[in-house]
Amino acid sequence: MSTVIQPRVDLPRRVAAAREKAGISQVKLSQRLGFKNRQSLEQIESGLRKVTSDELLTIMEATQCDLDYFTDPFRLVGEGAFSYRAQGTKNSDLDRCEDVAGRWLALWRHLGAVRGERPRALRPKLPLSTDSRFEDAQALGEALAQELKLGTVPAEKLEEAMVEQLELVVLHVDLPSGVSGAAIQLPMCDTILINRDEPPGRRAFDLAHELFHVLTWDAMPPERVDRQAPRGYKGKRTEQLADNFAGSLLMPEGALRPLWTKKPKTSSLAEWIQALAEHFKVSSSAVYWRLAALHCLDSETTPKPLSGIGQDPVKKRPLFSRPFMERLVWGVEHGEISVNRLLKILDLSLETFRETCAAHGVEVDIGL
Repeated sequence: MSTVIQPRVDLPRRVAAAREKAGISQVKLSQRLGFKNRQSLEQIESGLRKVTSDELLTIMEATQCDLDYFTDPFRLVGEGAFSYRAQGTKNSDLDRCEDVAGRWLALWRHLGAVRGERPRALRPKLPLSTDSRFEDAQALGEALAQELKLGTVPAEKLEEAMVEQLELVVLHVDLPSGVSGAAIQLPMCDTILINRDEPPGRRAFDLAHELFHVLTWDAMPPERVDRQAPRGYKGKRTEQLADNFAGSLLMPEGALRPLWTKKPKTSSLAEWIQALAEHFKVSSSAVYWRLAALHCLDSETTPKPLSGIGQDPVKKRPLFSRPFMERLVWGVEHGEISVNRLLKILDLSLETFRETCAAHGVEVDIGL
């Protein structure tokens, strides 16, 4: 096996990130470092001047950041923006989630670069803003479903299309309580995390909802926490547009309306909505609101169904994804990362790592 190669660490970015995280101005940190003015610190943070070991120790003490914060190559520091679809989750739990997920993505990105993979230089974008109409979001959802060739049940092909055609990273993981999904904006590595504990119908809608955020991030940057009841006009409008986009992407009018008109006389409205939910692999609530958007229902007077797909015990998806596990195995086999370090980043035992590979159909023959 060849020597493990360490990726480059952007120390200037990390010094600036540590200072900003601690809420310390350049002037105050310069004083702690014994600089006459802040010019020397500006040069350090811009990469024009190297930081000495003694200076780094002083920065660590001032910012209360450990050495790994500045030196660990498999860690995102000062880059990447997260938006969580969450309810009642503590900020401290989200902070830990960002640290863990950041390590996964830093490793993924490094291994891709070593393999010579060239990610998409330009991000695909949706031409939407908070001034857009709900109908605009719906039309673009339908158009994207056609462009990606998702067929009549888009939920079945959406994830594969996002990975292969849009070059996004999609990982099914264990997220903090109350978090169903997350969108991450990261140069050359936009990512969506899905809570594998969620019911299948909820996972599908979260995937489409977070896709909206990835494709509109520049025009409508989402809040760190995507609440069910957002505060303020922009936040509320953004989430409403995201839901309209997701509903039309997963249930195109051309596929939904013909089925809606075939409702058996013996079925109640709730039963038929549930049947449609099972067909499209979404929740009954998602079908209800999509039908309301198509003016098939009057949402003001029609009772909302209480049941939904995925009420039975949830069958967890295997951790992460097949492309993710394939790249990790390649990294170990080619000496880019040691097994011990990999397992530490993933917080998995060797046995669980092998089981996860097997669940994705990835061959692995590595040991400690």
